[in-house]
Amino acid sequence: MLIEPISSGFTVRVTRADCIISGAYGAKVTESPKPSLWDLVLGFMNIGLTSVGGAGGPLRHVIVKQRRWLTEGELAEMYGVAQALPGATAVNVAVMVSDRFCGPLGPLAALAGLIIPSLLLAIALAGIAGRLAATNPRFAAAEIAVTAAVAGIFISNGIRLMGLIWTDAPDLRAAWRCARLAIGALGIVLVAGLHLFVPFAMLILISLSMVIETRLRGIASGA
Repeated sequence: MLIEPISSGFTVRVTRADCIISGAYGAKVTESPKPSLWDLVLGFMNIGLTSVGGAGGPLRHVIVKQRRWLTEGELAEMYGVAQALPGATAVNVAVMVSDRFCGPLGPLAALAGLIIPSLLLAIALAGIAGRLAATNPRFAAAEIAVTAAVAGIFISNGIRLMGLIWTDAPDLRAAWRCARLAIGALGIVLVAGLHLFVPFAMLILISLSMVIETRLRGIASGA
C-alpha cells in the first residue's frame, strides 16, 4: 500500500493485490492490455481531435471507457496532479500515462498524436474562419455560439466530476463528501468571484484539501 500526493492532498493508493483481497471501498480492478506506441498515437489523436474547450471529457472517454488503460480513480488522481503542474493538463496527462506504459518513447508517441493532427486542423479552421469573418459579418454570432457551447461543456464536466466525488466513496460520511465538494465551490468563488490569482487560489485549495484528506486518512487508519 502506497501513499501518494494528489491535487486534493494525500491519498492512500491501494495496490491491485490489496483491492482483490479486501475489496475495500468498492474498488473495481480491471486488467487491460498494455498499449503499444501506435495505440498511444491513435488514442491521444482521438483525444486531441475531440477536445473542445478542454480535454477532461475526451480524456475520460478514451482512457477509461474506450481503451480501459486506467480506472476512474487512477485517472482522477493523475488529472489532479496534471492540473497542479505547469502546462496544459491534457499534455501532462499524456506524458504521465504514456511514460507509465511505454517508457521514454511513450510521451513522444502520445504527444505526436495529441498535438500534430489537432494543430493542423486548427490552422486550417483558423484560415477558413478568417476568410468568413472578412466576407460575412454574421460570422461573429457563430463565434459567440461556440463560446456558449464551450462554457456548457465546462459546466457539464464539472457536474459529472461532482457526481463522481459523491458516489465514488459511498461508505464515507456525507459530511466529508460535502467538504470535498466545498473545495471545488470555493475554487469558483476565489477565481471567478474574488478574481484571485490562480496560483494563490491553488495554494489555498491544496492546503484545505490536504487538511481534509489527512484527517480522513487518520480516521481510516484508526478504524
